[in-house]
Amino acid sequence: MAEYEACATMAIEHQISRLNFFGDFVLLIYQLRKEWETRDAKLVPYHAHIMALSEHFDEISFHYVPRDENQMDDALTTLSAMLQANQNKEMTIHVRQQTKMAHYQQVEEAETDGKPEEGAYPLEATKNNKRMLRRLAASFFLSGVILHKRSADSTLLHCVDDCEAREIMEEVHGGAFSTHANGHALARKILRAGYYWSKMKLDCCQHVKRWMKCQMYADNIHMAPSALRNLTSPWPFFKWGLDMIGSIEPKVSNGHRFILVAINYFTKWVEATSYANVTKSVVIKFIKRDIIYRYGLPARIITDNGTNLNNKMMIELCEQFKIKHHNSMIGSFSVILTGIK
Repeated sequence: MAEYEACATMAIEHQISRLNFFGDFVLLIYQLRKEWETRDAKLVPYHAHIMALSEHFDEISFHYVPRDENQMDDALTTLSAMLQANQNKEMTIHVRQQTKMAHYQQVEEAETDGKPEEGAYPLEATKNNKRMLRRLAASFFLSGVILHKRSADSTLLHCVDDCEAREIMEEVHGGAFSTHANGHALARKILRAGYYWSKMKLDCCQHVKRWMKCQMYADNIHMAPSALRNLTSPWPFFKWGLDMIGSIEPKVSNGHRFILVAINYFTKWVEATSYANVTKSVVIKFIKRDIIYRYGLPARIITDNGTNLNNKMMIELCEQFKIKHHNSMIGSFSVILTGIK
């Protein structure tokens, strides 16, 4: 009943004098035609309201259309009944951005008031509107009925509509003397030919994307989808950092005062062992037992410039296992050592 009320209200607002209703609900149609009596207490107020609205029309009629003769509306009604909206569920609404400029979409198909030829402004144009029109039309001028645009090198470009633009793109891109250039090259070629429209680059790029052969035989795009970043460690246990913490006061119960720490740069895994004194032999033993024997041979070991971490024994160990040794400290290693302290 609500849709009949809404339709009648809209017809009254548009000052329609004759109205024909078509519906597939046989009960309501025959009740509105006064052939059947309205007994449902819920429908009686709606029926009276529609009858009151009917008095605003010179002629109004209600027609019953079987669902077999109105399959499209029946399918839409069935589909709407099958969909259930969850009020607690958030729904994402996608808003499509228009490719055409706002003032471009408001231009009608033909101007009949003669203002473009005479250079006159519309009556409702404000001072700001006139300034914007002058700025937009600064590079355009009419030569008879043909609109031209002055390019940066003072070349006169012939402005075309959508139909002519499609023909020009098809001829320049896929004609007898075409080169099947990409979208930007196609737009520049059309400009050199002396034609112009406002969405030239966008239309040329979309036209090339729709051309099947250009997509099949085009060169592969080797550019990374995002900016490349340097990796300090390309795989786990590739690079280790080594440093010593101490001395620790007071001593622990077993007399240890120093902690030898190794951190993996990829997984940030930490190996730490306490010692009474960190000597050259202790460092070599720690590297073999806690790094090489557990995780395999690393590619690089980074230490500071301490004499117990940079000595002849350390150099011989790295040469024996083909490990690159660097005397520097990376920021992430220093931060983790600070946390351990």
